[in-house]
Amino acid sequence: MIFLDNNSTTPLDDEVKYHMMDSLAKNFGNPHSNFHRFGLDAKKKSEESRSKIAYYFNTDPSNVIFTSGATESNNLMIQGAALKAQNNKVNKNKILCSAIEHKCVLNAVEFCKRLGFETEIIPVTKEGLINTNWLAENIDENTLLVSVMTINNETGLRTNVEEISEICRKFDVIFHSDIAQALHGEKFDLGKRSIDAVSVSAHKIYGPKGIGCLIFSENPTKFIEPILHGGLQEQEVRSGTLPVFLTAGIGSAFEILDRNFINYREHSRKLRNKFLSEIRNFTLDIYPNFNNDIGHPGTVNLYLKDVDADMICMRLGDKVAVSSTAACNGLDFEYSYVLKNMGFSKDIAKSSIRLCFGRHNNHQEAIDAAKLIYEEYKFIRENL
Repeated sequence: MIFLDNNSTTPLDDEVKYHMMDSLAKNFGNPHSNFHRFGLDAKKKSEESRSKIAYYFNTDPSNVIFTSGATESNNLMIQGAALKAQNNKVNKNKILCSAIEHKCVLNAVEFCKRLGFETEIIPVTKEGLINTNWLAENIDENTLLVSVMTINNETGLRTNVEEISEICRKFDVIFHSDIAQALHGEKFDLGKRSIDAVSVSAHKIYGPKGIGCLIFSENPTKFIEPILHGGLQEQEVRSGTLPVFLTAGIGSAFEILDRNFINYREHSRKLRNKFLSEIRNFTLDIYPNFNNDIGHPGTVNLYLKDVDADMICMRLGDKVAVSSTAACNGLDFEYSYVLKNMGFSKDIAKSSIRLCFGRHNNHQEAIDAAKLIYEEYKFIRENL
């Protein structure tokens, strides 16, 4: 079976697994126990990983907050910023996010209404770009936070984060970006201070599930207050005992990505292009909705004319792993709200699937996947 659902998750890298297993065997101590060797060794392991991540993003290690993943990171950023503004009686009561955000961002922003905040959804063009004219007209001195992902998890398209950052700077607005899907296409230098905070998940870069980070350009306490209360771990903004073996995993995943970044990016891009070339040889009724050369190098949002996306995903279930929408949408059949919010018709949204090539895929799989998808497409058109 060919796994092409790398936007939803990625296989665990063997080197990452080795470091995790080594840590499980050696670092069973509580990293917050500072008076004996077991605790100190565990803390050292986690701090080594924190430093690796900080180096990758050109920020101070103290600006890296470990979380359970990008969902928690996004909630911590959005709710944490809202709580800090309220507690400090800052006269900023508006939060904005784009119409194509991951559900955890959309729902966290919606939750902030309960805290008394005004929220707005920023419209997005068919090219996946944030409508900066709308943003410039609606952002003001009362705006606290803007959250816009860098690369969308369904389309693979890159947003215009540089323009968004410039607008936010003019009004002294916090700018946060979910970059969970962006790490395969570009590197991020938080030292430039164009983005105040970013969210990541290890399992999107061949690391383990259950660990991620919220990474800041400056001291986290400048931006947020905790939404989990307990001890004073993680710069006093995120309580809970660190899972040391998971921190070892995410640190190793970033180290491997840094070492092989260009090779991995070009490998995924070549496989994507080979797949699209093969599809074109079979039929013109299957084609990509977007040309995302500057976005995620391996992602294809594929339109299959007159065929229900869920139907073809189910028929491919034991042959090629693809999906009709983001995994965060759950098990309910739901046509892509991302495509609909970008202005595409329901017919296109309900007939589009998402697939993504990764570092573990190969040239033959790109060829075979195109053939298998076409065969199932042809069968559905002729028989169902």
